[in-house]
Amino acid sequence: MVGSRPLFRTAVALHMLVIPAAAHEPSAARGAAIARAVCSRCHAIRATGASPMPEAPPFRALAARFPVDDLADVLNEGVERRHPAMPDFRPDPRDADDLTAYLEVLKP
Repeated sequence: MVGSRPLFRTAVALHMLVIPAAAHEPSAARGAAIARAVCSRCHAIRATGASPMPEAPPFRALAARFPVDDLADVLNEGVERRHPAMPDFRPDPRDADDLTAYLEVLKP
């Protein structure tokens, strides 16, 4: 167990480098977890990197392209399929707020 502790610290440090510091605020952290669980299969959800599915815009592009408050309204109404591979996504209001808080962190 003790031998794995430096490896754990290294993993945590690397995670902190790729996720903006503000994402560790509770609401944004929950939003990042939702993005990881629901969206990361297709979208790049971090401040850098390409989307696994080229047609899916990176979250940072959404945050830069649209007012985050508008995205919050869309999330609260439910994101309907934009293309055949995208599932319908209807988060509850708290999850929508958390995801919006994370998107706010990604704004340039």
